[in-house]
Amino acid sequence: MSSRASVFDILADSVIPGPIATHEFIPSSANLFPKMPRCINDEAWELWEFEAFGSGGTPAVGVSLYRDARGLEQGGFHAELNAVWEDGSRWGETLYFPLSVITAGADSADEGRVTGTWASQGANEQAEAERSITFVIDSRLSSAQLQFKVPGKVVGEIRLRRSSESNGNSRANLATTEHRASLYPSVYYLFPMGPLQATADLTFTLPDGSGEEQKLLQIGLSENGNEQGHGGMVRGWSTLSWPLFMNDAYYTVARVGPYTLQLLRVLGSAAASHLPYAVARLHHDTELVCAANDTSDHAADDHAVDDRDTVRVDKIFLKDDESPESGLFGAFRDKNIGYVVEFKSPQRQQRWRFEVRHRLPIWSEPTSAPGPEGCGKSGWVEEVSGGLENEEFQGGGVGGQLQIPVP
Repeated sequence: MSSRASVFDILADSVIPGPIATHEFIPSSANLFPKMPRCINDEAWELWEFEAFGSGGTPAVGVSLYRDARGLEQGGFHAELNAVWEDGSRWGETLYFPLSVITAGADSADEGRVTGTWASQGANEQAEAERSITFVIDSRLSSAQLQFKVPGKVVGEIRLRRSSESNGNSRANLATTEHRASLYPSVYYLFPMGPLQATADLTFTLPDGSGEEQKLLQIGLSENGNEQGHGGMVRGWSTLSWPLFMNDAYYTVARVGPYTLQLLRVLGSAAASHLPYAVARLHHDTELVCAANDTSDHAADDHAVDDRDTVRVDKIFLKDDESPESGLFGAFRDKNIGYVVEFKSPQRQQRWRFEVRHRLPIWSEPTSAPGPEGCGKSGWVEEVSGGLENEEFQGGGVGGQLQIPVP
C-alpha cells in the first residue's frame, strides 16, 4: 500500500497564474486528499472544515483550513478559527501558515489515514513546527483529531468521532455520484463523516488591558458525562471562486433532539441565473434520512427530480408589529433573524421542518463598503426547533451567513 503527499509552500510555486490540473471526484470516497495536489491558481480553493459545539449550541469552536490565494499578501495559507462561550464572549482570528502538507496512507478511493498540517516550518522535515494546526482522520472515517499549537493564540485539541452505532455503516455518508457531491457544477461540497460526537479542550489567549489573559474552552468534558458535544466536518473544493456563481449563502450544522442537520444553501449570482443551490443532509440519530442536492423551489419545474430529496431554505424577518428586540440580526443589509429549513424525501414520503433563530453572534465582518446597502458575513450560535409534523424537538448549533456585492 503506497502513501502520497501534497506539499504547498507559499514561497514556492504553489500558487500560479493560468489553468491548473485537477483530480476527478471519486465516487464512494471521502475525497479528503487534495484535488489540486501540486498547485492552485487565484480562483481555485480547497477546504477542510471542522466544528464542535455543546448541546445547546455553546460553547462552540470551528476551524476552516483553506488552500487558496487569499493569504498571498500575508505570506501563508489561512485558517479561520472562531470560538464562542455561553456568556457570549468570543474569540476569532484568521491565522496564516506558509506550509500546508497533506498525506494519505493509501493511493486509492479509501485513501487510508489522512493527515493535514498548516505550519510555520518543519511540517515536511523532522523539525517540529513552531506554529501549527494539524488534523488526522482515520481510515474508517470514524474519528478526527485536531491539534492546535499556536503559542500566543491557541493551544489544545478537538476530537470528533462517530457513535459506535454508526460505525458499521460508515459509507452511507459518502457521495456515490457527482451530483450528490455537488453544490453547483464544478463546485464540490461534502459531509463525509456524518453526525459526530465532539470533545474540545482549548486554551485561547485574549488580549486585555493588562497584558494577555487566557480563557479555557471545553466541550463534552463534564465530569458527570451529561453534557455531550456534537460536531461536523466539511470537505470542499472548486476551480471556481465563490463570486463567480453566488452572492448569498447560509451554512449550518445543528443537533435537534435525535436529528442532525448539515447544509449549505447559496443563491446564485446573475451568472448562475439567480437560482438557489444546496447540499443538505439530515440524520435521525445515525440514519441518513434525507440527502438533498436539489432545492425544492429550483426543482419545482423539473419533473426529473420529482423522486429526489430536496431542501428549501427561507429567511425569517421581523414582522411590522415586532420590535427590534424580538430577534437578533446582523450589522449589514441582510436583516434576517433566522431561517426556515424544510427537508423533503419523496421515497420516504416524509417532510421535516425546522425553525432556526439566531441566539448569539460569533463573528461579523464586512464584504463591501459601509453604508445602508453594505454587505457582510455574520456567524451565529443558532437555536433550532422542529422535526416531522407533530414533532417539536429543541436544540442548537452554529451557522454562518454571507452576502457579497455581486449582481
